[in-house]
Amino acid sequence: MKSPDVIVVGGGISGLALAFFAARDGKQVLVLESSERIGGCLDSRRHGDYWFELGAHTCYNSYTTLIEILEGTGMMGKLVPRGDARKVFGLLRGGKLTTMGPLSVLFQFNPFELLLSMPVGLFASKAGRSTAEYYGKLLGRNNFAKVLGPFLSAVPSQSADGFPAEGAGSLFKKRPRREDVIKTWTLQGGLGTIAEAIAKVPGIQVRSGCAVQHVVRTAAGYQVATAGGEVLDAPLLAMAVPPAAASQLLQSAEPELAQALAAIQMASVDTLGAVVAKDGLPLPELAFVVPLQDTFFSAVTRDAVPDASHRGVSFHFRPGQTAEQQRARMCEVLGVPNEKLLATFARHTELPSPQVGHGERVAALDAAVAGRPMALCGNYFAGLAIEDCVARSKAEWLRLNPAG
Repeated sequence: MKSPDVIVVGGGISGLALAFFAARDGKQVLVLESSERIGGCLDSRRHGDYWFELGAHTCYNSYTTLIEILEGTGMMGKLVPRGDARKVFGLLRGGKLTTMGPLSVLFQFNPFELLLSMPVGLFASKAGRSTAEYYGKLLGRNNFAKVLGPFLSAVPSQSADGFPAEGAGSLFKKRPRREDVIKTWTLQGGLGTIAEAIAKVPGIQVRSGCAVQHVVRTAAGYQVATAGGEVLDAPLLAMAVPPAAASQLLQSAEPELAQALAAIQMASVDTLGAVVAKDGLPLPELAFVVPLQDTFFSAVTRDAVPDASHRGVSFHFRPGQTAEQQRARMCEVLGVPNEKLLATFARHTELPSPQVGHGERVAALDAAVAGRPMALCGNYFAGLAIEDCVARSKAEWLRLNPAG
């Protein structure tokens, strides 16, 4: 592709989603991804025919923009419903694992603190408050710190205490649902197959292992130079990489935008996943494990999509653990010796860590990019969910190409 209409820097789901919408409108799109793997947070790993997730684990029928992409790539027939294990989770407290259902978490709260807090907390406003401030007021500070806080932090695999209680970056959002679609689902072969399907859409060319070195603004659009010495031009550019990387690439071309990107706060997460023989794992079948105090935020299984021979689980660790410490803790929680791990996979992720005022930071980014032939995509706008990413990409493409 010598003369693309759009160059997308970043081959995660955000960049690929923008490429999909642009190609659907007849544009020629070149996607440049620095790593050898595409998909970003859609990270399905395989051991033989068995797959499990290191990144995002679950999708819902409220992910309407993602479903639109699946319809456009012919993948709706590959949806797989998540089974009964999705209704069971494990609570790890003091080394003891207790399995329970979603409503059982209510019995973990101190009822006296609830009675004292709720009458006042029900009338508290979310505006300008963090998740810990608002829900601590609603349920009681100890109830939040000892129960709800760890459960909420398990979702983004980082402390969610400072997340905004409402608006951009918040954990809770109301979305319309597609009633004709399974309520909670994954895909045959894992969610990573979405990235593979988008890469095959006519009009899209994906180059993995192609790092971008710098970006230059030109009279006709943007010029992108790769680490391999190639120089590429396009009238439209999409930046779909983490904010720190985007800031560095845009320092000379768009200094105001680069400065706004540098204000986005980030958090590091290390994930260690393992495949074990189904008959060799004593852990009860469940969707995930939440520890109330531990070196990891959560451990998520593939048990909701059962397999006859294997089980897979991914531990999302707090920063500061060595690979040996992570592996030892994983084996301890699973109740298996190291030699029983048939395969292990590691992943390091830099995730946005939205704090109170995140909406204002996003507004500053939108103001800085307005009027430019550039899209800004990623998981650092509305939120970290897959739907937040792809919805942002679609909105940015419509801004660049309003005529369709």
